[in-house]
Amino acid sequence: LPKEGYAQGAAGDTMRTYFFDFTLNEAYTCSRYEGYIPTPGYDLLAAEVTVKNTFQEGITMFDWDFVVLFDDDTQEEDVYDYPITSYEDVEIPQTALQTLLPSEFSLDAGGSRTGLLLFEVPAGDTSFILSYTEFFEDESTGDTFDVDVTAVRK
Repeated sequence: LPKEGYAQGAAGDTMRTYFFDFTLNEAYTCSRYEGYIPTPGYDLLAAEVTVKNTFQEGITMFDWDFVVLFDDDTQEEDVYDYPITSYEDVEIPQTALQTLLPSEFSLDAGGSRTGLLLFEVPAGDTSFILSYTEFFEDESTGDTFDVDVTAVRK
């Protein structure tokens, strides 16, 4: 449970947000995914997550609800990026779209969905943070949930 607006977990932990529970099931890095090749100097981080709606009504999820944080030696702070499904001008192969969480999807009350979030990350890195921050309709923010990711190389 969050303390002072922040919760930290690891793969396999169930993170309980205001709207849903989510679990990072597994994570790995690779140099390509179903024909999608990242920007030169980057690998892909595939993070399989399960999201379960715990709210009293249906909710809409977006790929940009989750970000990945990683070290960048040229920056003092962590750098973050959104899943590739949120990139506007990127062509994602149809075979990849079958396993990735879509850019937008609905979850009925009590419903759940498992899929991959695919991020471009610095080549060779294996340590990341998958992060979610609660945002409310009045534009206020709630708690932040960070999951430590130790990715295996595939």
